[in-house]
Amino acid sequence: MPAPYTAPPFHTHAFFAALERTFPTPTARSLMRATRALLVDRVGRVRREGLTTKDLDNQAYLFRAALSELRAEQSARSRNESAAMRAAIAALRREVDRLNVKMKEDLGTLKHEIQMELDTRKNESKAELKQQSIAIEEVLNKAIVELGDLRASMEEVKWDNMRKAVAALSGFLLVIVFFMELYQFNQPKTPPSLPPLPVIVERTPTPQRESVEASYS
Repeated sequence: MPAPYTAPPFHTHAFFAALERTFPTPTARSLMRATRALLVDRVGRVRREGLTTKDLDNQAYLFRAALSELRAEQSARSRNESAAMRAAIAALRREVDRLNVKMKEDLGTLKHEIQMELDTRKNESKAELKQQSIAIEEVLNKAIVELGDLRASMEEVKWDNMRKAVAALSGFLLVIVFFMELYQFNQPKTPPSLPPLPVIVERTPTPQRESVEASYS
């Protein structure tokens, strides 16, 4: 069935007149007819393949319905995801609380164990220091006793040496005295010598003395 005639969408005579000013009349008529045929074909194709207002309304309705469905699905998904996230967050919070409680218990236990270990180590250190002090005191006492014994031994040795020296000196003096006495005993005894007699010398008068005596007389 041939398509019904439709008026061209432009003024054909004005278009022909404009073409006729440039091209010859047959060429201008051929160009005008080709342009009209091309436009009619394109308009027909658009009408065949294009959408009407009703089709556009149907498409818009379907689009709005699909959009509403997608929105509802997205909202439901968001709610489900939010619920799942809230549940996961609640589970994580419970887990964190449980771990916090467990950590506090472990820290308390560890603190108690460390305190006990410190107390035990402190007591052991005190006991070791006490034992060391006792051992040092014992060593000092032994050293003091040994020093006292050594001092007593030195005093005894000193007195022994002094007694020996005094005895030796006394013996030496006795030997010297004995030898002196023996020497004096062995010497021959000589008679005691008489004192010398005084010598009387007769003086003779000198001439000077005689003159002095004559003057006095």
